[in-house]
Amino acid sequence: MNKPDILGQQLQALNQLRSNMAAPETRSQLIKALQDSSNRIIERAGELIAETEDGSFAPDLIKAYRRLKRNPLKKDPGCLAKTAIMKALVQIEYSDPDLFRDGIATQQLEPHWQGERDSAAELRGISAIGMIHFVPTLEVLNHCAMLLVDPWPEARLGAAQALGALRQPEAGPLLRMKLKLADAQAEVHGECCSAFLKIEQATGLDFLKQFLSSDDADVCVQTALALGEANLPGTFDLLRDTWGHRVELGVRESLLLCIGLLRSSDSQDFLLSLIHARDLRTAADAVKALRLNGEVEGIRQRTEAAVEATGSNELQRLFQTEWR
Repeated sequence: MNKPDILGQQLQALNQLRSNMAAPETRSQLIKALQDSSNRIIERAGELIAETEDGSFAPDLIKAYRRLKRNPLKKDPGCLAKTAIMKALVQIEYSDPDLFRDGIATQQLEPHWQGERDSAAELRGISAIGMIHFVPTLEVLNHCAMLLVDPWPEARLGAAQALGALRQPEAGPLLRMKLKLADAQAEVHGECCSAFLKIEQATGLDFLKQFLSSDDADVCVQTALALGEANLPGTFDLLRDTWGHRVELGVRESLLLCIGLLRSSDSQDFLLSLIHARDLRTAADAVKALRLNGEVEGIRQRTEAAVEATGSNELQRLFQTEWR
């Protein structure tokens, strides 16, 4: 007989609390879970508390965090619980900056199959996000400057997100420098682009368009994704022209998806014009991109009509799959 999966049963019991998060017994069970010896249980409790956005959990979250800081390799391998707790504190808008300062300074080096890994990198990034409303802007910039050159991408990612959430013009030069110096992780580059567009809307497109012609396909795609999500004036023309110049099939597909994010009449008309029998690969990419528009303004009917006009059974099956 297999040994009972006690941890799995406990996690399942916690998951079932989501059906009635407002119940008093749910609160008591979440607080009890924060006191558990398993960091996986504490992690899940922190995730659920974040969903409640209930600030009254703060004292129990902090107590659990400080307990885990003692002998962290044993009590919280992978830094799973402390990271979840910090995310919950950010979500409930906890306002004591000293805890976030502690998180930014935390390292947790652990053995890894590739050598040694700092499992607290994400914690540092989340902590930077947590402090943006509660400390002077200069202090946030100083912390983020250090995190942007952190050896671990999770910390750099959090720093970029914090600067974007800060939305202060003083963060612009820091992001310009980071983008020009480049990052080994394209995802970090993309987050820096998103942050930059939140801060410098007037000049953002002109500065970022240089990265759309990058030899690194991932850099091009991440830049385009940030532009598509920001949806600033002039974005459609820029992304359409980039699509016309890139030859990589995967990049072209991703660029059309970014154009689909714009949800404008120009972007819709352009994508619909690509649905024809001469190039079914591009037509399929356009159908997927148009799906991002949802059901607005009869776009489903227009897409279906364009697909039927191609006479392609394969394309019609794709349409049915995407729009079912």
